[in-house]
Amino acid sequence: MQGSSQWERGTTVTVSTLRDAVAAAVAEWPGVTTKRTFGCPAFLARGEVFALVSEQGLTLTRLDADDRRLLAETRDARPFRASGLEFGRWVTVPVESGDLEGIQVLLRASYEATLRE
Repeated sequence: MQGSSQWERGTTVTVSTLRDAVAAAVAEWPGVTTKRTFGCPAFLARGEVFALVSEQGLTLTRLDADDRRLLAETRDARPFRASGLEFGRWVTVPVESGDLEGIQVLLRASYEATLRE
């Protein structure tokens, strides 16, 4: 479904679709830049990654322990994995088309935590 502007509810979105959705969500946030990290599109604030998009889903790098625990209890959240390593604080959430709006709250939380650090 890559390139499609409409999804069936419950279908997993492509990396490019998710990247575009995240880019649109953060477009007005001060100081956000992008680069590739582990070969994936990454979003940064103050030079630090707060979100990363991969085939695994949306990875949020700066959520506090309570938010990470809540995600683990309510969604199929797991640590981000790359190059044979597991990043325990980086929580990856598989994203389906119906989740795109709800993910923005978590995205903002990771961004704001980056600004506080």
